[in-house]
Amino acid sequence: KGLIRFIAYSPEPVEGCFRFNDVLQIFSLPDDAPKPEHSYADHPFVIEYSFEEMDIAELREVRTAGLSPSSDTPPDNFLKTEHHWCKQQEILSVLSVITRHLIKKETTQHRWILDTEGDVLTGKFAQTGYYWKGFGELGEWFSTPFSPEITFIDSNTYYGEFGVTGKLLDLSDATVPLLEKYFELGDEEKIAFLSASVLFSQALEAWSVSDSLTYIGIVSSLEALIEFDHRSAKTNHCPNCGQPTYKIRKKFLDFMSTYGSNDESFRKFADRLYSRRSGIGHQGKLLA
Repeated sequence: KGLIRFIAYSPEPVEGCFRFNDVLQIFSLPDDAPKPEHSYADHPFVIEYSFEEMDIAELREVRTAGLSPSSDTPPDNFLKTEHHWCKQQEILSVLSVITRHLIKKETTQHRWILDTEGDVLTGKFAQTGYYWKGFGELGEWFSTPFSPEITFIDSNTYYGEFGVTGKLLDLSDATVPLLEKYFELGDEEKIAFLSASVLFSQALEAWSVSDSLTYIGIVSSLEALIEFDHRSAKTNHCPNCGQPTYKIRKKFLDFMSTYGSNDESFRKFADRLYSRRSGIGHQGKLLA
């Protein structure tokens, strides 16, 4: 088995640890690690994720699927790094769904920052990133956390809260059952769920840029699950042109009724949700 360990960020401070079998562990950083002085910030913590490694032959086969034999193929170390990056994105997306927060990892980039040279304020183009000197001393397998377990709260209360609450990051009492369900999924089911999870986390990330993009992204994440639900459904074709006809709105409303509520008022609410999504995507009716 392989294990990746990396610094991730939560919009709420992480003080505590959580471990799911020998698969996943998250924990807060010790007191000597750099932390933001403000509550509304990217709060660093550690994620450790164990998974089945793929050998180089398997990685190369996946990477070159659909390419011509003459296509350039990357070196072995690049394939392994790329695979580990994909596993990071996988667990970040899953945690973003389960924790109802955008859990993210900063990519290496350069930005303009404010800096001081003596008493003079100046601008500086610098590399972003996070460093804690103890990170490289954590060992090759799951670490011994620096703090007690993260608090679990009732799932109805947990998922009834919206946005950043200003409290410490806590977890729903459904976290373990949800992770168990995820890791029990078959390959096709897992791909569908991950597609929805990635769309959902990208929608959360777009919040600071555009409410409209976030709205479309969240509805699209549901549509990814809806299409999987209907993967075996017979497709009707137009008698005139022969093109397939899709009753997308009906699929959406049926999905919401099945996994939400059969109440008529909820169905009307779901219909308004989809109408707004269509207005944004097809008519440019952006959210105010």
